[in-house]
Amino acid sequence: MQNTLMAYKKHNIGRAGEYLVAAMLSQIADTVIIVPHSATSDIIFEYKDKLYRCQVKTRAEFEESRLNWRFDLRRSSRKDRLYYENEIEIFALANLTYRNVIFLTNKNRTNMCQITIQDDHMKNNDPIKNLLNLVEAE
Repeated sequence: MQNTLMAYKKHNIGRAGEYLVAAMLSQIADTVIIVPHSATSDIIFEYKDKLYRCQVKTRAEFEESRLNWRFDLRRSSRKDRLYYENEIEIFALANLTYRNVIFLTNKNRTNMCQITIQDDHMKNNDPIKNLLNLVEAE
């Protein structure tokens, strides 16, 4: 019973992160689609006639010992756990505590398994400005 509750809670945390990211994306994108869990990406959105595939990684708890937020950028269920550039364009690092998101491109991240974000940056990031800087740079 305990394992079922933990899995359910983890699923809810992930889903809440996806909805948070989708709400933020809807401020700049005409189309925002949350994709079923069997797909590579979690969200597909359109910005200036270009489609972007987005993978959402969600954290709800702060790492007290490190004073930061650590996100695992790998898949959870496949043997080959890395995301490649041709699979997704953007990572969305969703933080439920601050209800904030940091967006990263997937370019040159094919060997990166984790990323650590300082608490102040996670708390004070402007997600819309961050996302616009990424998509406008392409």
